Amino acid sequence: MLQVLEFTSDNVIATKADNQLKAGDYEKLHPIVHNILTNGKKVRWYLEIARFEEWSDDPFLQCISHADDFEKICCVGANEDDKRIISLLQPFKNAQVRFYTIENKKAAETWIKEN
Repeated sequence: MLQVLEFTSDNVIATKADNQLKAGDYEKLHPIVHNILTNGKKVRWYLEIARFEEWSDDPFLQCISHADDFEKICCVGANEDDKRIISLLQPFKNAQVRFYTIENKKAAETWIKEN
C-alpha cells in the first residue's frame, strides 16, 4: 500500500510504502506526476519504506509512465538491508537515486527538495 505524505508539494511527491507496491499504487501517483509535468518541471520522488519485502507480482514498475521525467528518487528504509530497493529502480535511468536509513530521514527530505 502506498500513502501520499503531507510534504508532497511543487515537484516533490512524498510517499510511504508499507510492504509491497502494486500497480494500483502507481494509479495514486499518476495524476500528481502528470500535474508536475504539465507545469514544466521534473518529478522528485521521496519513497519511505516501512517494511520492504519485495515488489509484488503485480507489475508496479511496468505500469510506470514518464519514468524518464523523474530527476531525483530518494528511498528511505528501516535499515541498510532495504537498500536493495535501488536495484529495482532501473526504469528511472535518468534520475539521481539515493538511499537513506530512517535515522537520516531529515537529510533525505532536505536532499529531495534542494536544487
